[in-house]
Amino acid sequence: MKDREIACVHYKAEGNCDLGKDGTFRGHCQTCPSYKKKPGGKPARTDNRRQKAERIMKKERWDY
Repeated sequence: MKDREIACVHYKAEGNCDLGKDGTFRGHCQTCPSYKKKPGGKPARTDNRRQKAERIMKKERWDY
């Protein structure tokens, strides 16, 4: 399952949601059906796992 990295428009702070739900970003916000990403929002971190893995594989391929 892909993580939702951009905060929801209803998310205010950790444990605080406009909808009255438990607003834990890494918990309930990942599966909330009323999730709408914040317009212009940027992720807190970028997912570079694929780029790092490709870089390592390329280096190993030519490393004899």
